[in-house]
Amino acid sequence: MNNIVVFLFLAFAPIAYSQSVSLDSVGNYIGKTVTICELVQSTFQTKSESKVSYINFGKPYPNHSFTVVIFKKDLENFDYDPVVFLKKKTICVTGEVSVYKDKPQIVVNSPKQIVVKE
Repeated sequence: MNNIVVFLFLAFAPIAYSQSVSLDSVGNYIGKTVTICELVQSTFQTKSESKVSYINFGKPYPNHSFTVVIFKKDLENFDYDPVVFLKKKTICVTGEVSVYKDKPQIVVNSPKQIVVKE
């Protein structure tokens, strides 16, 4: 029982204790777990077998300043299609910031990392 409690704490502690940052400053938090709340500007899913989903912020692709990435293996964790459902909604996303092609991103593995603001 104690192992389960420790596991759950370790699994969700980064989400519960992340720092909220602005879209303009997210690039300063590479390797850190943060929360960003912003309006989704555009979404896209690749047509290839890999089916990578991209949720873009700041401006629509290719002028976006930040991206949430969801890989095919993690899409099965969602009970909705993030590319369709999240488009033009304000969401909060929590995760570790990394960089791909000189732009900050968060790779999302679970729908618990995304909260839609109503």
